[in-house]
Amino acid sequence: MDGSILGHQLTRTTNFNHLPARRSDGVTARLVLDDEGFREALAVRYEAYVAAGYLAPRRDALFSDTYDESPLSKTLVLYTDGEAAASVRVCMLGHRDGNDRPGDLPAAAMFRTEIDTCLAGLAAEGRPARAVEITRLACSPRHARNVALLLGLYHVAGYLILHFHADIIFAAVTANHTGFYRRMGFREMAPPRDYPGLDVQTVLMGCKIGEHRGIPGKTLALSEMSLSDDTYQGLVTGETVPVFGGHATSRPDLVVNRMAGGMRMPQTAGTIATTIG
Repeated sequence: MDGSILGHQLTRTTNFNHLPARRSDGVTARLVLDDEGFREALAVRYEAYVAAGYLAPRRDALFSDTYDESPLSKTLVLYTDGEAAASVRVCMLGHRDGNDRPGDLPAAAMFRTEIDTCLAGLAAEGRPARAVEITRLACSPRHARNVALLLGLYHVAGYLILHFHADIIFAAVTANHTGFYRRMGFREMAPPRDYPGLDVQTVLMGCKIGEHRGIPGKTLALSEMSLSDDTYQGLVTGETVPVFGGHATSRPDLVVNRMAGGMRMPQTAGTIATTIG
């Protein structure tokens, strides 16, 4: 959105003044705008990937890639009682300088042909599609059984997807998470392949915006969210915002809204530490 700190030309700064956090149920989110937030996101990723066995330990205890520096990449950090506990990044597909051919999404390192074919098909329907990828979704091992964080990651990532005015969402996910994505409306587009730089294989999944269902009974579909929602408005003004509650979760039947009313979220039987992408 023009005039917001989410503008496409945003670069990280070391002197951004964070606005005070709103009253929260304990799970809050903040857009990464400075080096402090950036390091929090990289540290959460590192912890999650090492714990899952995808990455060997390293001295700096951080994990980043070239897409972190792109103005078309936006990262969010989620906090539990003030502690950085989870992170997610959304990357938009841009264009190479002086060339109409689309640039790369992170998943193109494994699935370039499938992504290009999909986008070509969408372009044949009328206009070039705006594509984004949900990527680097991770929960700290200390919070690996906290379903609230997982739901919160997908919920707030939805605002970045809307911000980029995307037509289609891609995700490279581990095989054990494909069922979760199917519930949201994603479809498998390619079989598992090795993820460069990590000891893991991922499946390419995609979802047109109009087919996105959210997590039924738990979070909103993108069609139920708006850039006028309190959560988005808080993010773009630099606030640390409550993830659950407010106008963004207006349906009383949703788990995210019942949580805001005091319902305890059940813990999962297994871990949800990382969804690679």
